[in-house]
Formats: sequence, C-alpha cells, structure tokens
Amino acid sequence: MTVKKFFTAALFALIYATPLFAQNIMPPGMTNMAESIAEIFTGAFVRFIFIIFLCGAAVTYAFNKDNEKMKRNCIAIGVASAILMGASGIVEAIWTAARN
Repeated sequence: MTVKKFFTAALFALIYATPLFAQNIMPPGMTNMAESIAEIFTGAFVRFIFIIFLCGAAVTYAFNKDNEKMKRNCIAIGVASAILMGASGIVEAIWTAARN
C-alpha cells in the first residue's frame, strides 16, 4: 500500500512540475515561425476565400435545386467551408489566449 501511495505522490509531483519546465521549450525563432504560419491560416485573406466558397455554394445551390446530386455537393461544400472558417477562428482565439 505504501508503494502505491509513493508512486501516486510522485506522479502528482511530476504532473504539477511539468508546466514549470515546459515554459521555455520552444526557441524564439520557432515561435516566430509558428506565429507567421498561424497568421497565414487565420488571416483576412483566408477568411475572404472561405466567404467566396460559401457564397459560391449558396449560388450553386439556388440554381440547381432540382438536381439532387449537385444539391448534395453544394451542401457538403458549404458545410465544409463553414467548419474550416470556424476552425480558423477557434485557432486564432486559442493562439491569442496562449500568447497572453
């Protein structure tokens, strides 16, 4: 029983000490590169592209309501674009929260 308590206490100590060691793992150059990559995927240009995709899917859906196969494709493209746009916003929110 005491061995189990010792390992449990050691595990908790390791879990609580990990953030202290992990703060400076990433070199500054890597952080700058990660920020620039994140800015590419969360920037205004990418959001503009997703808006064009959503509008194109809506127009195609409106003109091809009778064609079931095309309607399914338009809905799939619209849903995928909305998910990607939402993911872009979520990544940006997490990135800015982690930076502060």
